[in-house]
Amino acid sequence: MPTVSVKTIQAAENTNKDDQSFELNESELLFDGLDRQGLTLPHGCLAGSCGSCRIEVLEGSENISPASAIEKNTIEALITEYNQKYGEDHAKGKTIRLSCRSKVNGDISISPLKS
Repeated sequence: MPTVSVKTIQAAENTNKDDQSFELNESELLFDGLDRQGLTLPHGCLAGSCGSCRIEVLEGSENISPASAIEKNTIEALITEYNQKYGEDHAKGKTIRLSCRSKVNGDISISPLKS
């Protein structure tokens, strides 16, 4: 069973505090697996269109299913929004995904992102 380590938004900068770990079923949607265990991430449509469930994959991005076309489009819009709001390099080097569309196939570490 894959292990998902969740760092709070504040803890993403300091990995020594506020980590929580959860075991998910192989190929389970990240949002569903965490919600089933009592951790509800920010969300909206749960269909990959609104981007409310955005996360940053801190480690293990190779252990998440490839992004669908809908998720790719939403992530592109989110990156454009971040770049306009925080500067061109804000999202550079970050792996942004949607928890409602990402299936976990191995160990990962994530942090929810602000809207």
